[in-house]
Amino acid sequence: MRDRRVAELLRAEIANVILIGVKDPKVKDVVITGVEISKDLSSAKVFFSTYNKSAKEGIEKGLNRSAGFIKHCIIKNLTIKKVPDLRFIYDDSSDYGQKIDDVLKTINHEQ
Repeated sequence: MRDRRVAELLRAEIANVILIGVKDPKVKDVVITGVEISKDLSSAKVFFSTYNKSAKEGIEKGLNRSAGFIKHCIIKNLTIKKVPDLRFIYDDSSDYGQKIDDVLKTINHEQ
C-alpha cells in the first residue's frame, strides 16, 4: 500500500520536473505512465510513453541521462525519507493495444 502511494507521488513529481525543469527538448514529448518501486525503495522503474515513436530510444537515453537531475529535484520538492534511483523504460503497452485494435478491425472487415 505504501509502495503504491510513493509510486504515484513519484510519478506526478517526475512528470512535473520533466515538464518544468528538464531543458533537453528531446524529453519534453513524454507521458509518465507508471512507476514501479523496489521493496527497499532503492530503485524505481519509471515507464514512459511518447507520441514520437521513431525517437523513443533517444528519448529513453535522454531521460536516463537526466535521472540524477530529476532525482535531485524530487529531493528538493518532496518530503520523503528516501528517493530511489530512477531508471526510465519505454512503455510499449499502448503499441501492443494498437496492434490488437488493428487485428480486430481487420477481422471485422473480413466478416
